[in-house]
Amino acid sequence: MLVNGAAHPHRPHLTLHALLRDLNIDPARVAVAVNDDFYPGAQAPDRPLEEDDVIEIVRIIGGG
Repeated sequence: MLVNGAAHPHRPHLTLHALLRDLNIDPARVAVAVNDDFYPGAQAPDRPLEEDDVIEIVRIIGGG
């Protein structure tokens, strides 16, 4: 599994929400792409991840 271009260990039954929690990432502050399916982080489905999944996590930054 790749997370933001880097290899990440896959665990059986690892879900997207568990991955975010493991990485200490607040889902409300990111957008997530799983194999080119894009979601606001808090609305991302809590689905099991596969070994060949490609995940991109983008932090939302406000500014002016």
